[in-house]
Amino acid sequence: MRGYQPGPTPLKGGCGYVLPYATVHGIHHIVSCVLEVKVGGLYRLIRMLWQRRVVRFAFVGGFGIPLNMTFLWLFHSLLHMPMVLAWICAFEPSALINFYLNQRITYSEQRHVQGWEWIRRSFKAQVSQLSGQVVNVLVFAGLLLLGVHYLPADAAGIIAAFSANFLLANRYVFTPAAPIIVKDTPELLAEYESVA
Repeated sequence: MRGYQPGPTPLKGGCGYVLPYATVHGIHHIVSCVLEVKVGGLYRLIRMLWQRRVVRFAFVGGFGIPLNMTFLWLFHSLLHMPMVLAWICAFEPSALINFYLNQRITYSEQRHVQGWEWIRRSFKAQVSQLSGQVVNVLVFAGLLLLGVHYLPADAAGIIAAFSANFLLANRYVFTPAAPIIVKDTPELLAEYESVA
């Protein structure tokens, strides 16, 4: 760099680089360091949050909302079903997809599920989601009766349903495999000692 003269006191950048005053390279480096810290910090924050089961559960549930609305639109607007029947028909495929995504994303550590266990869990998941719908409607209607505006009442119903669904999913639907307990019996010990 011909004619390059650093300023009287160079600045030490956040990445350990000594930056001269008012150079394009120095400004670029400062911006790069700031972006690296911000993006890296954001990435670490997202990874930390993603490790929390409730965040993964909310992500899958958030994906399920437009999915359910798409099915509702399909059954009501395109197939001309009555609204309640269309809502029931939209619930089923979206609940199954939601269950599958929760099994694969939210509870991915539970790899023991095979065969009929999938069907049993799927049924339990649908019962859990219907229970969440009941909670949603009860909270919404109760708050409306108390004079709360319908939008905050709807938000409260959604939050209550999410909480109920998450608790039911953790305690009822997606239960970990039962540990296999082997008791030492005299026959097993004798067989083990004869082999050893």
